[in-house]
Amino acid sequence: MTVKMIVTDMDGTFLNDHHSYNHNLFAYAFALMRARGIKFVLASGSSYPRLRRDFFEFKDHLGFISQNGSVTHVGNRLIDYIPLTPHDLNSLLFVLHRTSLTDFIDQLVVSGVHGSYVDASMSDDDFNRMKIYYEKITRVPSLLNVFQTFPDEIFTKITICFSHSLNLDDIHAKLDNHLPANLLMENSGYNCELIGNALATKRNAIQTLQNIYGIKDPNEIVTFGDNENDLGMLSMTRNSFAMANAADHIKLQAAHTTAVSNNDDGVLATIMNILDMKLPLQVAQ
Repeated sequence: MTVKMIVTDMDGTFLNDHHSYNHNLFAYAFALMRARGIKFVLASGSSYPRLRRDFFEFKDHLGFISQNGSVTHVGNRLIDYIPLTPHDLNSLLFVLHRTSLTDFIDQLVVSGVHGSYVDASMSDDDFNRMKIYYEKITRVPSLLNVFQTFPDEIFTKITICFSHSLNLDDIHAKLDNHLPANLLMENSGYNCELIGNALATKRNAIQTLQNIYGIKDPNEIVTFGDNENDLGMLSMTRNSFAMANAADHIKLQAAHTTAVSNNDDGVLATIMNILDMKLPLQVAQ
C-alpha cells in the first residue's frame, strides 16, 4: 500500500476527551512519516490558531484544514479560503429567528481567516470554553455589525452551539429546508453546527492539498474521523477509518474502524501499523 498523505479530524478523533494527545508517540510517528515523505494534515471544525497552538512544535511541517474546510494552510502559509458575506450572516440570523431557534442558542461564534468573534455578553465560562477550540477570540459589542467592525477580516464560518434541550433531529428539521442554497450546515459534535459556504468542506480542502502535493490517487490518502463533518473525507478513499468511539452510522461510511478509541491513541496506533505495513488495524464490520 502506498500512503502519501494522512488526514485526521481532531476532537473525538486524534485528541482524547481532555483535548490532548500523546506528544511523545506523535513526535516519533511524525518523524517516521516525514522520513517516508508522507504529508500529515489536521482537518478540524475549529480554527487555525487553535491547531497551530496545539501542534506548535510541528507547525512548520503540517497541513491545516480549519473551520471544516473554509481555511487551508500549509505550515504558516495561507493556501485557500472560502469567504462568507454580510448577506450570508444576515440570511442565517433571519432563518434562526423565523424558525424560533434563537431562544435555544447557547453560543454563537463568527470566524474569519485571522480570528473568531463572539458577543460581548458571553459569560467568562463560555468564553474560556470557546478558547479551547478557537484560541484567538475577541468579544465584540454586536455580532450583527462584525463585518463593519472588522473590515479587513475575511469571514468564513459561523458556529452555533444549541442548548442540549434540542437534539440534532430537532435542529435539522427546523433548518434543513430554510438555509440559503449557497450555505452548508455540518454538525461537529457537542450540539454545535458549523455553517459556511457550501464549497467549504474538508473533502474539497483535501483535494486542494492533493493538487499542491501532487497526489493524484485519493486511495493514497488515509483519513480518520468520528462525526458528520468527516463523512466526505471518509468516503473519498478506501483507506478511511472511523473511530471506535464513532456512532454506527459514521462507521458505515468508512472502509475501516480503528481498534481502539480516541482515548487510547486510536489514530496513532493505526498510523504505527500503517508505517509498519500492517494495515489494516481494524474492527470487523
